[in-house]
Amino acid sequence: MSRNSPFDQEHTVADDGSIEFPALEEGHFVFEDKNLVFSEEDQVQHELEAQLGSESHTDISATILWKHVVKGRKCGSAHGGSHVFKCKHCQKIYHGTYTRVYAHLMGHKKGESKGIGYCSVVKADKNLQLQIKREVEQVESSPNVVPLKKSNLNACSGSTSQGPSLALSYAGSFEKDITAHDRNDVDSKIVRFLCANGIPFNVLRSPYWEEMLSAISKELGYKSPTYEQASTILLQNERIRVERELDDFKQKWPHYGVSILSTGWTFDKNRPLINIIASNQFGSMFLHAIDSLVIEKSHKSISDCILETIEKVGSYNVVQLITDNAGSCKAACEELMKAYPYIFWTPCLVHTLHMTLKDTIRALPWLEKAYANAKGIVKYITSHSHAIEIFLNYSKLETLKAAINQRASYHYIFNLLFDVRETLVAAVLSDRWGVWSNQPILEDKVKLSGNGVKMGVLSENFWEAVQLGLSITKPIYKMMKFADQEGPLIGEVCERMDNMSGEIKDNLKEQEDIYVVFMEKLHSRWTKNTVPLQCLAYALTPKYYDEDFMQTPAPGGRKRCPPDQDDDIFEGAMAAICKMHPNDDQADTVRVQFMSFVEKKGKFSSPTAKRDARNPKINVLQWWKFHGGDTKELRDMAFRVLAQSISALSVERPWSTYGFVKNALRTRLNESQTDDLLFVHSNLRLLSRFFVYLCFHSLRMLTRNSFLQKIL
Repeated sequence: MSRNSPFDQEHTVADDGSIEFPALEEGHFVFEDKNLVFSEEDQVQHELEAQLGSESHTDISATILWKHVVKGRKCGSAHGGSHVFKCKHCQKIYHGTYTRVYAHLMGHKKGESKGIGYCSVVKADKNLQLQIKREVEQVESSPNVVPLKKSNLNACSGSTSQGPSLALSYAGSFEKDITAHDRNDVDSKIVRFLCANGIPFNVLRSPYWEEMLSAISKELGYKSPTYEQASTILLQNERIRVERELDDFKQKWPHYGVSILSTGWTFDKNRPLINIIASNQFGSMFLHAIDSLVIEKSHKSISDCILETIEKVGSYNVVQLITDNAGSCKAACEELMKAYPYIFWTPCLVHTLHMTLKDTIRALPWLEKAYANAKGIVKYITSHSHAIEIFLNYSKLETLKAAINQRASYHYIFNLLFDVRETLVAAVLSDRWGVWSNQPILEDKVKLSGNGVKMGVLSENFWEAVQLGLSITKPIYKMMKFADQEGPLIGEVCERMDNMSGEIKDNLKEQEDIYVVFMEKLHSRWTKNTVPLQCLAYALTPKYYDEDFMQTPAPGGRKRCPPDQDDDIFEGAMAAICKMHPNDDQADTVRVQFMSFVEKKGKFSSPTAKRDARNPKINVLQWWKFHGGDTKELRDMAFRVLAQSISALSVERPWSTYGFVKNALRTRLNESQTDDLLFVHSNLRLLSRFFVYLCFHSLRMLTRNSFLQKIL
C-alpha cells in the first residue's frame, strides 16, 4: 500500500454503520451501501492463500476472529493489508486490518485506541463474549503459535502448560468477565459462607438471592455493609420500604375490614412471645411481636397491647379479634369490646376443636388409656436403639415417625397405628423382637417396655378402642384441616360444624352415650350463640338458600333448612347486624335489605344470581359483587363479614415464622431490632403473594377490556 494510502490511518465508522469510502483502484472490492452485496470469491481466495502459506503460521492461527465478519477484497496490494469487512453481529461496515477486527470483537485496554468501537451486540451478550474469548484463548495458547502482539489476553495472571489463563482485562465500561476458574472460586466461597453460618441451601432458590447477586454485579467495587449498619439503619430503612409497599394491601382494609389475630408461642427456656397479625381474605400482615417477659402476662397488659394495635390499624377497619380460648385472652377482648362495642371477639376455631377433642378424650377413661398406649407404642419403636433394623425389616413402620410432632396428634397416632396394624403384629411376633425389646432404653419419654408393646399390639380390645377413637377424631381432624387455611371461609363454618357433629353421630350409632359426652364438650367450647359473626356470615352465603342444596342429605340424619329458618342462626345474625351498626336507622336499612336477600327479591331473584349461588367457580365475595348492587349497605356489610379469618393458626405454620424468631433472638438483637426483622421477614411473603394476585387480576381485567373493545 502506498504511503499516501487513505487506509494507513485507521478510523471508526459512524454509529449508523455507514461510511463513505475514498475512490479505490480498479479491481478493489467495496460494499454496496444499497444492497450490501458481498463477494464470496474473495473469502475463498483468502482461505486458499492461508492454506498455501502466503501468510505466516502466526497469522493463520491468530486470525480466528475473521470468521465473525464477512470480509471483502484487500484495500491495497500489501501483504496482510486492510480489508473492507462487515461485522456479523452488529451488521456495521468497517475497514482495516485484523488488529481492528480483534479490537472490535474483544475490546481494548485502557489508554489504547484502535480507531474502532467495541461491538455493541457482543458487549451486551456475556455468553457471546465468553465464546469469542475462548476461541482466541484456544488458538493463542497453542505451543506452536505466537499470539497477536497486542492480544487482550492477560498472561500476567498465570499460565499453565496449556497456555495463558482466561483472566482477561478490558477497558471502558464493560466489566471483567468471569472465567471458569474465577467462577469456581466464587462458587466455592458462596458454599463455604452458607456452611460456616448454617444457612440452608434452599436460600439459593429465593428470588431475593438473584436480586442481590444482580445488584452486586452491577456495582463494581461494591463493599458489604457492616454488622452495625445492617442491624440498625439498613434494617430500619428496609422496614420503611416494606411498609410503603404494603400500602396497596392496606387500602383494602376500609372496604373489606380486617381481623386482628393474637397468637402466642413459647420457645427455648420457656420464653413467651405474642404475635399480632392483621388478616383478611387477601392475606395476613404481620404487625409486631410482643416479648411477654417485658410485659406482665395478664389480661390488662394483653388488652393494652391489642388496643394500641387497633388504634394503629384504625378502629373502623377492625371487624373482629381472634385469640385462643385462654381466660386471659378472653378477658382482654371483653375489655376491648367495651371500648369498641362494634368489634367482635371470636375464639380461634382450630384451637377450639383441639381443646374439644382433648376434653372428650379426658372424659372417656378407656379412650384416654388407649391413646396413652398408642403413644407409648409409637415412642418405643421410634426411640429403640435397634430401630433402624426394625425399619429395614418392616419399612412400613417408618410412617410412625410422622406422628411424633404433629398438631392434632390424637388423630395422627390412632390413624397411623391402625394403618400399620398388620405390620406391627408381624414385628412383635418375629424372632428378633425379643432381642430388640431387651435392649436398654435411654429415653425417659418411653413409658412402655418391649413386652408391654407386644401385649398392646396383640390386644383386640386395644384395636377396638383405636377404631372407636378414630370415629371421633377423624371428623374433627377434617374440620381442623378446613379451618387451618386462608380464604373467604367464615360463611361455611356453621354448616361444616353441623356436618362434623352429624358424621360423629353416624359413626357412634350404637354408642349414644359417647356421642352425648362429645356434644357436651363441644357446646362448652362452641355454640352458635357464642359466634354471632359466624352466624351472620352463614346467613349471607347464598348457596345455603339454594333449593337443590336443601334436598341433599345431611350427615346424622339432620334435615337441612335455609339459614333464616334456623332460630339460632337467625338470632345470631340479627345480633351481629345491630352490633355492627350502632345507629338504629342504618341497622333498620340493612335488616330490610337482608330480608330482600333472604326472600330473593329484586336482582336476587334473577336466574343468573341463582345459578351463580351454586357455581363452585364463584366465591361468595364475587357473588355479592355481581348481584348486590341494589342493596349497597347490605353488600358492603357482606364484604366486611365474609372476608374475615376463622383461625389464628392458619397464618403461622406456613410462614415458619417461629423458627425464624428463634434464630433472630439467638443473635442477641434487641426488642426493636427483632420486631423490625420479623416485620420484614413475614411481610415479604405477603407481598410476593399479593402482587401475584394483582398481576393475575390486572391481566384478567386487561383481557376482559380487550374483549369488550372487540365487541364494541
